Parts: sequence; structure tokens; C-alpha cells
Amino acid sequence: MIQIDGTRFGTVLVEDDAVISIPRGLVGFPDDDRFVLLEYGEDGTIGFLQSIRTPELCFPVVDGALFGPDYPQPDAETLASRADVGGDDIAVLVVVAASPSKKLIANMLAPIVIDVVSRNGAQVALDHRTFSAAYPIETRRRRPATPTSRTRLSQLHCQASQGA
Repeated sequence: MIQIDGTRFGTVLVEDDAVISIPRGLVGFPDDDRFVLLEYGEDGTIGFLQSIRTPELCFPVVDGALFGPDYPQPDAETLASRADVGGDDIAVLVVVAASPSKKLIANMLAPIVIDVVSRNGAQVALDHRTFSAAYPIETRRRRPATPTSRTRLSQLHCQASQGA
């Protein structure tokens, strides 16, 4: 059991096997290489990629499949292979944020690919001529673009409990 103190969710307890390893870290955070994905809300559309090393570091993420069958390009398996992540069941996480105008934006330029089985991942850079780091997204509720998108994100979520 891992205890993470000082998160925006208070103290969080997670199982050791819930850890997602991102050996090269994320852009701007190369030393943070171990995360857990905390579920948020009832529908599981959004999650929080919580750093284990730095409790105040937590990224809201959505499943890349929500952006349709053409995202990402090249496909997730090719990106994962290029990043030495490997695997046949790859989830794509896209970091979301609020823009200065309070609109929700997605970093479509640098998704995170994760092998659902091994829980190893990497952040990858896509073609900046095709994808934006500040892609505006609608906040109205939608169904996942593919029947498996929610399943993949759900497979990465961990069961966290509030600590003492």
C-alpha cells in the first residue's frame, strides 16, 4: 500500500499494483516518473494523474478516444512502440486544463501512452502542424467515441481510499 500525503484530495492510499511508471517523466517534470490515476465523478470520463513523488503535482486527464478514431496519428500502438512502451492494449491520456478565458482545453500535441497491462507509459510529441497544445473542447456530456475507450481508462483507474 502506498500513502500519498498532501494531495488536492487529502491523504490518498493506493495499492502498489496501481502505479503507472513513466520513466522519462512528463514535459517539465522529468523527475516525476511514478503516478496513479484517480477516478473522478460517476461516469469516469475524467481522471487525475497523481504524482507519487510530488503530491501537489496532479494532472486532469481524459481518454484520447474521446477525440475520435483518428486521434492520435500515428495510432496509439505505433506511438507506444516508438516510445519503447510496447503492448497490445494501449490507453491514450490527454491532459486538460482551463484556459485564461475559462474554456476547457486539451493538450492534443503531447498525449501520454500507457500499456494497460504492464502500466508503463511515456509522453509523446505529435506533429505540431496537425495538433495543438491548447485545443478547445466542449464541456457538454458526450459518450466515448469508441465502446472500448471508457474500458481502457477504467482499467487504469485505481481504487484509492482516504487516509488518516
